[in-house]
Amino acid sequence: MQPTSSLAVSTERVGELFIIAETFFWSLFPVMTILTFGTLTPLYTAAISTVIAALFFAVGLTAKRQWHHLLRRKAWRSMFLTSLFIGVLFYACMFMGLRHTTAGNASILSLMEVFFSFVILGVLLRHEPVLPLHLLGGVLMVIGAGLILLPGMTGWQQGNLLVVSATFFAPWGNKYAQQARKIVSAEAIMFCRSVIGSLFLFLLAALFETPPSWEALHASAGFLLVNGMLLLGLSKIFWLEGIARLPITKAISLGSLAPAFTLIVAYVVLHEQVTAMQVLGFLPIAFGVYLLTKKRAALSSVVP
Repeated sequence: MQPTSSLAVSTERVGELFIIAETFFWSLFPVMTILTFGTLTPLYTAAISTVIAALFFAVGLTAKRQWHHLLRRKAWRSMFLTSLFIGVLFYACMFMGLRHTTAGNASILSLMEVFFSFVILGVLLRHEPVLPLHLLGGVLMVIGAGLILLPGMTGWQQGNLLVVSATFFAPWGNKYAQQARKIVSAEAIMFCRSVIGSLFLFLLAALFETPPSWEALHASAGFLLVNGMLLLGLSKIFWLEGIARLPITKAISLGSLAPAFTLIVAYVVLHEQVTAMQVLGFLPIAFGVYLLTKKRAALSSVVP
C-alpha cells in the first residue's frame, strides 16, 4: 500500500508544479494582450495568436512523432468540443473583454472560473463531488464579482461581463480536454484546438473587424509571438499535463495565484493602479477560492 500511496502523492505533486508554472505564465496574458491592442483589434489578435500557437504545437508533434495521435477517433469528439468551448468561445470573449477593461480587473474576475467549475462540474454534471460548504464559497465569489461588475454600466462594465462570460465556457472545455488527454497527447489536443479555434476566430474577425495592415502586424509581431508561443502555447501544455494528474477544480484553485502576479506586472508595465473596488472585490473572491480549495483538500484526504 505504501508504494502506491507514495506514487499517488508524487503524481499529484507533479501536477501541482505544472499548474503553478502555467499560472505564472498565464498571469502575463492580460498585460501582453492589452499591449497588442495598441495596433490590432481583439479578434484578429486572438486569431493570429492561435495560428502561432498551432505552429508551436505542430513542431512539438513532429519532434515527438505524435501526428498519429490525431487519427485516434475516440478522441475526436472531446478534442472538437474543447476546441469549441475554449479555442473559440473562451478566447473570443476574453480577448474582446480585455479591450474594454483593465488587466487587473480581468485577472480578478477570471477567478470566477473556480465558481463555474464547481457549479458545472460538481452540481450540474456531477463530474466531481461537491460538499455543502462549497455553497458559501460560491456565494462569496459571486458577491466579490458583483462589487467589480456593478459600478458603472458602460466601458469597463462591458469588458468585465465578457471576461466573466469567458470563465463560464472554460470548465466545459477543461472537462473535454481532460477526457481527450487520456487518449492523445497534450500537443495533439492543443494543435487541434488551435487550428479549429483560429479558423472560427478569423471568420468572426472578418465579419466584425477591419483587417490589420502590414505595418500593424509588424509593430505587434513581438507581442503576438509571446502570446502564441509562450502564453497560448507552452503554458497550455503545462495546464493539460496538470489536469491530467489533478481534479480540474483543484487545478483552477491553484491558479487563483494569477491575479497577484498580474496586478504587479500591470502596475509596472501598464502603470495600472490597484483600486479600492478591486481590493473589495478580490477579498471575498479570494476567500471563496480558499473555502473551495480547503474543502477539496479535506475531501481528497478521506477518499480511499
